[in-house]
Amino acid sequence: MGYLLARSFPAAPMVTRKEYLNVVDRAFDSLTRKRRGPAYREALEDLAASRPVRAASGFSALLARKPDDPTLHRMLGISYLRAGKARLAACHLEIALRLLGRATSPGCCSLLRSLRIEFEASVVRLALVTAYERLGHRAGVIRCLLAQHQPLAWKIYSRPRV
Repeated sequence: MGYLLARSFPAAPMVTRKEYLNVVDRAFDSLTRKRRGPAYREALEDLAASRPVRAASGFSALLARKPDDPTLHRMLGISYLRAGKARLAACHLEIALRLLGRATSPGCCSLLRSLRIEFEASVVRLALVTAYERLGHRAGVIRCLLAQHQPLAWKIYSRPRV
């Protein structure tokens, strides 16, 4: 961490561009390299092999053991989305976004953890856009797209009606 010394600014720690890019790279890599068990890998393989119903049942079983895991809610939502169940997908993606929002509070997260959470939230929002489009929930689509440029203080005001 560097220090910015200027007459108009007080001496304060500052992250250099190189340090920031290093943390961004590590945060992005962490989305794909989380240490999970064989059941998670199997569900991912089912999803990749175009077996979304089987993947959804695998992620559901994992979620029963760990209900506060936003990654599992995200993956279950994506599985439901690929299986054509947009309402269930939206439900789990909204839960994932809420859980990610709870994981952040100003001043208590490291830069790496904060970026990991924001990256995952971006992936969730993009999947949520697709679910809302399939449900015909235009306001939800607009809200998700606008939220992509804001920190995770994003709220879901209304649920899709179909």
